[in-house]
Amino acid sequence: MPGKRARRHFSQLNECERGLIIGMKTAGWSTHRVSGQVERSECAVRNCWEQWTREGTHGRKVGFGETRKTTRREDRRIVRQALVEPTVTHSTIRADVGVAIVPQTISRHLAEANLKSKRPFQALPFTPEHQQLRLQWYQARSMWNVTDCQKIVFSDEYRFVLGTDDNRMRVWRRPAYDSRSTLIVVRRTLTGQRYVDDIFRPHVGPCLNGLPGAIFQQDNARPHTARVAQDFLRHFQTLPWPALSPDMSPVEHVWDELKWQMSSCHSVHDLELALQDLWAHLPQDNIRCLINSMPDRVKACIADGGGSTLY
Repeated sequence: MPGKRARRHFSQLNECERGLIIGMKTAGWSTHRVSGQVERSECAVRNCWEQWTREGTHGRKVGFGETRKTTRREDRRIVRQALVEPTVTHSTIRADVGVAIVPQTISRHLAEANLKSKRPFQALPFTPEHQQLRLQWYQARSMWNVTDCQKIVFSDEYRFVLGTDDNRMRVWRRPAYDSRSTLIVVRRTLTGQRYVDDIFRPHVGPCLNGLPGAIFQQDNARPHTARVAQDFLRHFQTLPWPALSPDMSPVEHVWDELKWQMSSCHSVHDLELALQDLWAHLPQDNIRCLINSMPDRVKACIADGGGSTLY
């Protein structure tokens, strides 16, 4: 590429090049001529020669940076602690490793393993109106039993990412008490029309038609509440869902289970294959247990006055 220097031009001089520079400069060569001969910048040649004339040596100086506080084994232990217990604190990791290290050192080792800290989400941002509407919704269903919950077909989508940008790959799935759909990958931004064309018509409609008495559940995301989606769902029985209520959805906990089992992937294709494999091997009893817990979730929310539950 014109005007662009080779990468070698900016690398450190090796011992052989330093010896050549000293020899040619001692023989009376100009800095410009030596630079062209060794294919190095004039600045590098000049610095090497000045060091020789000043110190009588051309060797690279030993760095005076601070020595490492942890061994490679302790570094691996730091990373393992964060992987096993995602909510572990710096002080707990430091006590487990047994070495006097500052939090910045722990954060650096975790960052090298592509692990980033994030403040845990303590509670949903309820307004008094949200809390009152949640309470009314749960009170209307306070008599729910396990049999009632088994008729519900829960649905949701979740975004899995490789980094800061992975073409917005989402996956959608529909778990019911005794069955579940295949995992559907949505690579583009999910709009109301795509929700109908890519998910409702080929998957949701045939599924609900094959389950007599089924009740379809979805949250209040914009693609779900779009007019085109609501028009399609007029032919099916649906369950209205209160706003800001992911704590009540069994599907959210299934996503969490998949997320914690997910290993690191290097491409979107690998990520999709890994998700499909985890979804295929997820025990159906796990989904049944979460759906059976719905009556207890309702009671817990009523007891808290419509606030967030521990579920």
